[in-house]
Amino acid sequence: MAYPDGQQIWDYLYSQFQNEYGVAGLMGNLYAESGLYSFRLQGDMDSEHFYPISHEYSADVNDGTITESQFVNDGKGYGLAQWTYYSRKQALYDYTIDAGYTIDNLERQLEFLVLEIITDYPTVKYALLNATSVRQASDVVLHDFENPEVQTEAVEVERANYGIDIYNTYSGQPPLPPIPPIPPTPTGRKMPLYMYLRRL
Repeated sequence: MAYPDGQQIWDYLYSQFQNEYGVAGLMGNLYAESGLYSFRLQGDMDSEHFYPISHEYSADVNDGTITESQFVNDGKGYGLAQWTYYSRKQALYDYTIDAGYTIDNLERQLEFLVLEIITDYPTVKYALLNATSVRQASDVVLHDFENPEVQTEAVEVERANYGIDIYNTYSGQPPLPPIPPIPPTPTGRKMPLYMYLRRL
């Protein structure tokens, strides 16, 4: 699988956390959220990877057409980690636009991502520094940092497998096998309890 700016993102995050499992688990979640695009706007699903809506949104934030208040409060996920909650988007805005950078600046977003984890997410920081598997790190990032609406075991496996592919692409270590997918839950109707008891 190809990853935009993947080597740059891997190198920076590894310089900060020094744990290949942790970095892969984090990047797998970032890939699930944004495709590793720093300019990505939630819901922009352009299959050709041009993402015109995302680029237009970023340009409008950068030139002030979308005001600070509108950006912070619009409830739309944005950037590498799809920052959505108003206080996190405000901090991202302050760290980029108010500091003279564009909102979609990859290097600045990576710095902000690490600062946010180190400052506000101690369990995530610990997991990234000490993970002994990609799945271990990925699950912590999923539940304690990204916290998406759907957090089932199937989602855990999907994101961990993104991380495993990233690990195999950038770590330089022997490749890890993917985690088998979770089999679908049977959809057949269950016997009502009273019918079961009648058969006893």
